[in-house]
Amino acid sequence: MDRLNRYLNPIERLGLGEMSYRFPLFANLALCVLSETYAYKIAHNPFIVGVYIIFLNIAFIIYFSFRDGILGGLISAIITIIYYFYIIYTRHYSGQQFASSIDTIIELGLIYILLALIIGWLKQTMDKLIGREANERIWLQTILEQLAVGVIITDNKGKIVQTNRQLENILGVKISKDFVIGKDMPTFPVKENKQPVIPAQSPISQAIKANKPVVGKEFEFERKDGKQVTVQVNASVIKNKKHQVIAAASIITDITQQKELERQKDDFLSMASHELKTPVTSLKMFIDLQRQQLQTKNPQKATYFNERIQDQANRLKELINDLLDVSSIQTNKLRFNKEKFDIISVLHDTVEGLQATTKKNEIVIKGSNSEKVYGDRYRIYQVLVNLISNAIKYSPNSKKIIVSSKKDKKNVVISVQDFGTGINKTQQNKIFERLYQVTDPQEKTFPGLGLGLYISKNIIERHHGKLWVKSTKGKGSTFYFSLPLYNKI
Repeated sequence: MDRLNRYLNPIERLGLGEMSYRFPLFANLALCVLSETYAYKIAHNPFIVGVYIIFLNIAFIIYFSFRDGILGGLISAIITIIYYFYIIYTRHYSGQQFASSIDTIIELGLIYILLALIIGWLKQTMDKLIGREANERIWLQTILEQLAVGVIITDNKGKIVQTNRQLENILGVKISKDFVIGKDMPTFPVKENKQPVIPAQSPISQAIKANKPVVGKEFEFERKDGKQVTVQVNASVIKNKKHQVIAAASIITDITQQKELERQKDDFLSMASHELKTPVTSLKMFIDLQRQQLQTKNPQKATYFNERIQDQANRLKELINDLLDVSSIQTNKLRFNKEKFDIISVLHDTVEGLQATTKKNEIVIKGSNSEKVYGDRYRIYQVLVNLISNAIKYSPNSKKIIVSSKKDKKNVVISVQDFGTGINKTQQNKIFERLYQVTDPQEKTFPGLGLGLYISKNIIERHHGKLWVKSTKGKGSTFYFSLPLYNKI
């Protein structure tokens, strides 16, 4: 029935630009046949068709002109005129009646044709206007769908008339077209500056009420999937030529990542200033103490303080190098001096140097005696130092750290195993992120900027390798990295 209604109802065809000649042709021929059948077979009076057929023909001309444009109207009008001549011929009009009928047909024919042209032209003009509006809607929707921000367009009462897909991505839900902003409550609580927001406080409602734009409003909410989202909302009214408000539009920008970056930046500045302050303060203290010992001619203590100064200077150097490395990674300017070298030799040298820095941990080496790789010897040494130093730092009550090497067909795999605090599963995917530090409310926070693993991961990946971790909370962690063997590259 719906399909039949769309075919017969001329209003349903507006804007489609479809014009048919078959339906007007066959429908008007059928009307003529039915009229003749009625006149001869039912009414038994050939002259009875004279009055009612005029009204039926006018109705058909109007209908087909509105349904199929000028073409449909003209076909209906021409068939009607021909049928009138057929009536004169078959009824054997003569004399004054014949002349009068011819004049009437000519007058009616001109009216019919004029009616078909006018209504048909109006129909085709409406088709063009509706089609143009439909195209503009498609263009507008296409543009809206390409935007990286959410868009809401409402009428002047706040009822939503159009949105885009990005809005659904931001909100995590699809908003019904029946939703009225400023009246209906959203499915999730929205807050501004930690305070609940009522519908009347929405930017679109404020813009419509105040008849001016609302800019830079920030709101927070939790989506149904649990994700915390922060958005920035701008709203403005749309006016017609008479400066009357006919609609309103709102732009919703997801600034969650921006806010997180700002938070990380603030955290980084706080951590960096704290971490840099510690060695600088220690340097100043040991320099003052060393000066005092030199003045009292106590070279033994002066030498001790000189070693402490060197330790703090090295610590300061490491922090600065980490900051420079992160900056180089972000700008893709981290440089490598690659060569063929024995990674096991570098591993032994690294362990020997770090073993001298700790008396509570024994660093045990297991595995092969020689494996050749192609890469930057210093950068791989930097990764080993970071992993083993972390194992020492996060194993305050453990006595052993195991550094192992093994190989498969294409790679050498180095692992650093500790028996310390371990890492929660929820944190294992985050520890390689920039500025991320493993923390536990029940444990002390270890010093550092949270850059070491981030830098190490980038170094290993730039060597076409992988860096990963396996850990159990309370039982320790094992960090692995793989590098392609030289003869397999």
